[in-house]
Formats: sequence, C-alpha cells, structure tokens
Amino acid sequence: MKRRSVKYFGLPLLTFFIVSCAVITVNIYFPTEAVEKAAEIIIDEIEGGEEAEVLPGGASPQSLFWRRVPGFTMSGSIAYAEEIDLNITTPAIRKVIESMKGRNSEIMRYKDMGVIGEAHDGTVVIRDMAGLGGDDIRTVTRILRAENGDREILYTELATANKITESEAHKINTIFAKTRKEKAKSGHWFKDDAGAWTQK
Repeated sequence: MKRRSVKYFGLPLLTFFIVSCAVITVNIYFPTEAVEKAAEIIIDEIEGGEEAEVLPGGASPQSLFWRRVPGFTMSGSIAYAEEIDLNITTPAIRKVIESMKGRNSEIMRYKDMGVIGEAHDGTVVIRDMAGLGGDDIRTVTRILRAENGDREILYTELATANKITESEAHKINTIFAKTRKEKAKSGHWFKDDAGAWTQK
C-alpha cells in the first residue's frame, strides 16, 4: 500500500516537473535598430529625394529590416525564433512619404529661417513667427497642419504594418525625432520634452 501511494503521488509531481520545464517565456522586443534604420532611409528620401535602399542578396524592398520574434527552444526560459522583416513600403506608407516629399522644400525654408523646429515627439512646431507677414503665417499654419497629419499617418502605418503594439508605437515617433535631429543642418531648432529650445 505504501509503495502504491508513492507511485500515485509521484506521478503528478513528475507531470508538473515536465510541464514546468517546457514552459517558455515569450518576449517580443520592440525592433529599435530596425526602426532606426527605417527612419534614416525614410527621412533621407523625404529630405534628399533618395530612393530607399535595397539590401544585398536580393532582399525585397518591401521588407528591409529584421527584428527578433518569439519561437521555441528548450535551452532556457526565453525563446527566440528566426528573424522576420520590417515592412516600410506598404501603399499607405509610400503614399504618405510622397506627400511629405512634396512639401519638404517649404518645411526646410521655414526651418532655415528659424520659424519652425522639431519637437521631441516627432512633430514639427512653431518656434518664432515674429516678423512674418500674413501670407507667410498662413503658409506656416497650413504646412504644419499637413505635415503633422502625414507624420502621424506614417508612424501609425509603420506600427500597423509591422504589428507593433499600441503601447509601444509611441517609440516610433521618438526614434524619428532623434534621427531628424542627428541629420539636421546646423542652425535648425529642436524643442525638448520640457519645452526648451536648442539650436544645432
């Protein structure tokens, strides 16, 4: 009777041990490096008219970047799978990039004048319109509304196309803001999260 009790008691313990060993913690990491590369290519195209680059080896231009995704392994508690591509050329993304290219010369003109600058959240904002006439004020107001609308669409479409969660999507805005600052001309202005302006 004692041996039988041990047998039946030991079976659930063995099952629990096997299941515990097989449990895999799946971590999906925000693809920071891939989004940084996407930001570089997109901003270069908008501001310089360059075509998006294509990776060597015949990689599709519709999916240029890689990020880790969950998979299965018994070697530890965190599982990784093969890499998948980060898509930056859906029709919606291409459409908004073309729209932004169309007004880039106006954006740059007012940046050069110090009238507008880049904010930390990936938008473009008014810095100082003193001395502008009525036509210029109306133009600045119009292009900022259009530009920020397009930027919001771009960030949203990048998140949607690449299944980036809503809670993580704001990081795309921040990465684009950082990349624009790195690529900016000397003399352009940037507004930090405390509302302070600095000039590059």
